[in-house]
Amino acid sequence: MNWRSPYLLLIVATCLWGGNFVVGKVLVADIPPILLATLRWCIALIAITPLYVKEAWKHRRLFIEKWKVLLFLSLTGVAGFNTLVYIAVQYTSSINAAVMNAATPILIIMATWMMLRERIRLSILPGIGLSMLGVLWMITRGSWEILIGLSFNQGDLWMLAAIMCWALYSVGMRHYAKQIPSQALFMYTIILSVAILIPLSVVETMVRQPVLHSSVGIWMGLLYIGVLASLVAFSAWNQSIALIGPARCAGFLNLIPLFSTIFATAFTGESLHLYHFIGALLILMGIYVANRRLKLEKAAPSEQS
Repeated sequence: MNWRSPYLLLIVATCLWGGNFVVGKVLVADIPPILLATLRWCIALIAITPLYVKEAWKHRRLFIEKWKVLLFLSLTGVAGFNTLVYIAVQYTSSINAAVMNAATPILIIMATWMMLRERIRLSILPGIGLSMLGVLWMITRGSWEILIGLSFNQGDLWMLAAIMCWALYSVGMRHYAKQIPSQALFMYTIILSVAILIPLSVVETMVRQPVLHSSVGIWMGLLYIGVLASLVAFSAWNQSIALIGPARCAGFLNLIPLFSTIFATAFTGESLHLYHFIGALLILMGIYVANRRLKLEKAAPSEQS
């Protein structure tokens, strides 16, 4: 098995993020969202320091030279996206959140066009559309009446802000990943994110005055989102973007609702239905079609020369 394959890395990342939605939904009932995001990235920083500190120190001058870039990536992807998701799930249903998340690939493609001036490949839109249809089919249980009956609230606006942040982060990673070594880049963005989140979480705690408690389940959940859904998943996603670009990675994000459904079924006792399998099939077909078109377009010039 080729562990450097961008496609395998994308599956690992989306699988772990699918679990993050399930675990985060449970944890946010006991821990306020900004504090939860702060704890997540503090754990990630502790886990990543022994691995990446040497590389980060070696390129410490880049921390000063590229601070605007690092701040942008921290605000959009590391601190921003998941904090906004944790806020969103307090007010909106998982169905609405999944509908909003299905728009992420399109937003990434649009942001890539606007920020990097990369042309939009119309050939991949059918594949992305097919994948989005699979997401809609799965979360609406194959019933258009459920989709028509959806209502949107402030949680959906928070979710919209979250996926816009993720689109900007993905495009920013594409543009700047080669300017800063990946290990140093990731560690610097986590350091900045923790610095941003700590004062915000203090204010949140003073305002909300939550009653916090500790349990084995809570700590296991924090370790999951802090190590697996942060360190491992982000490293896999960032490496994939550096290898094949944000446009080809975008379609894989629709695997997140699929993995979320699988984990919810496994750990909450929900049962699988036919619409789950149909939706999963459409998602996988869409990802295959979009990436097949991009691969053929990339190979065409070399075959003609």
